[in-house]
Amino acid sequence: MKTLIKLTLVMLFALVISACADTGKVDKSVADNNLALGLLKTVESSSKEAGQIEIRGTYLQASCSAGSCNTPGSNTVSIQSNFGTTTGYLYVDYVNGAGTSTYRVNAEIVEFSNTDRVLYYKPKNSANISALIWTITDAKEILICDVFNGKPSLVETKSDLNSRKASGTVYTSNPKSAGCNGSFAFNFLTRTF
Repeated sequence: MKTLIKLTLVMLFALVISACADTGKVDKSVADNNLALGLLKTVESSSKEAGQIEIRGTYLQASCSAGSCNTPGSNTVSIQSNFGTTTGYLYVDYVNGAGTSTYRVNAEIVEFSNTDRVLYYKPKNSANISALIWTITDAKEILICDVFNGKPSLVETKSDLNSRKASGTVYTSNPKSAGCNGSFAFNFLTRTF
């Protein structure tokens, strides 16, 4: 009798284990559908990631002149774009030799273009929109120029930038020497990892 009870318990235990093994299984068609949805979301996320601003990140800024750039100091520039849009934010903190902030820009990027390498921003304390252009050298150096051309509308700011480019006061061909608002050189950015 003892053997019969043991055999019955073993069979019940095996039945419970096999029933538990099937718990939580998903039908193949449901699993295939979930996989397809996951792959579509990955493609969508990759597409949105590819649309981010080319120079997003946080940098130390240095000035350039006569073809060379200074060692980056304490000035910081942060550029981020909102996922899946052509908007974002620009934050610049200019620091003096004593290590205290002298000027800050906290701005909304209202539009950017990686193709044209320009972003248009509106500081939080201003109604005007300005342009910032950038170039990337063959050595992968990022140089920026704040055009300081604040206008009441994006259309006017774009028109002003195009006018400045046409007149030769803004250009990217020799950014370490000139091309930013006349004879000024661009600023050099070093990523802060």
